[in-house]
Amino acid sequence: MDQSDITDLLIPQSDWATPDLYLFEDEDRLRLNLAGAIQFSGIKSIGGLVLGFRLVQYAVELSAGSGALQRDGISIYTSFPGRGTQDAFEYTCRALSGNRYCCDTTLHHPAAQSGQRGQFLFTVRANEQSMVMTPADGMPQRSYFDADRHSKDGDAAAKKWRDEKILFANTLLSLPPEKCLRVL
Repeated sequence: MDQSDITDLLIPQSDWATPDLYLFEDEDRLRLNLAGAIQFSGIKSIGGLVLGFRLVQYAVELSAGSGALQRDGISIYTSFPGRGTQDAFEYTCRALSGNRYCCDTTLHHPAAQSGQRGQFLFTVRANEQSMVMTPADGMPQRSYFDADRHSKDGDAAAKKWRDEKILFANTLLSLPPEKCLRVL
């Protein structure tokens, strides 16, 4: 199955909640969107990609409201090493190439959900405010972690892992950022 076939498994773009994010680069207002993030990253880590995009959206909403926020004014500290979230942070705010991204899988918070590697724990600094966030309760579902753990156990297990990532992405695509995440 090629990438276009897999993107067909995502809910229609017309059903995506809050598909756009606006940031500034100097005086230029940038319109970044989920479709562009998927084009940037691909589909292999689609769940983490959409989660990372929603995370930046929510941080911008909490710190700037409808005001201006510079793209290079966002820093991310996390214990979650997923490639999809890294791609989202690079696409939206150039955090990796700007040295404003740090991943330390030993970071821990008792209220954050644990993943296979590290916790779904993100501290975002924007407009001189720091917010500690994690996915909303029940996201991703336990079956997501089980599928990840068994993903190397053959073709059927690899397909189940792909399907779980798409299910997680579709859930996140259908919800606005504030329904995808919670602030700790």
